[in-house]
Amino acid sequence: MKNEVKFKEYMTILCELHDRVLSDMMKDLYWKILEPFSDEQCEAAFKEIIYSSRFFPKPVDFVEILRGKKADRATEAWIEVLNAIKRIGNYESVKFADPVIHSVLQVMGGWDELAATMTVDEEKWKQKEFERLYEVIAGRGGKHPDYLPGTTEMENHKLGHEVHPEIIEIGFKNKTKLLQ
Repeated sequence: MKNEVKFKEYMTILCELHDRVLSDMMKDLYWKILEPFSDEQCEAAFKEIIYSSRFFPKPVDFVEILRGKKADRATEAWIEVLNAIKRIGNYESVKFADPVIHSVLQVMGGWDELAATMTVDEEKWKQKEFERLYEVIAGRGGKHPDYLPGTTEMENHKLGHEVHPEIIEIGFKNKTKLLQ
């Protein structure tokens, strides 16, 4: 949030609704938590909390509204992966906007393996595995692979060919090669 005036207005409303007085340190904490998000996102979060919360919100309440709960993000990521599998298949190299997906799929055996071998009967079990791993890996932070190689790139690499894959970007906004 960039608009400090709006921030103060909403925090005052919350404090009055819940008969609370916040210290300067707590106000700074809420400000820092909201800082990475746009004014529009924060205003929507404040409104949601004002209209639906019976208790004074903790910082995590704002984070869950703004980022979504980990379980929700994991399910959304799985839907993105499934759509990519169905539309692209295992031969192409892919890059997801959410890099956590790369690490999760790598742990599950790789993009080419999952996209090539998963059957309809296995799909619900793979989803459970993916979502569980996503929550753990997303919570850890750290570095993730830049992209996931497809079968064509991996086979060419094994044969000793110089590899310059065309990478399909998935979930990126304002890109020409976009799959959503």
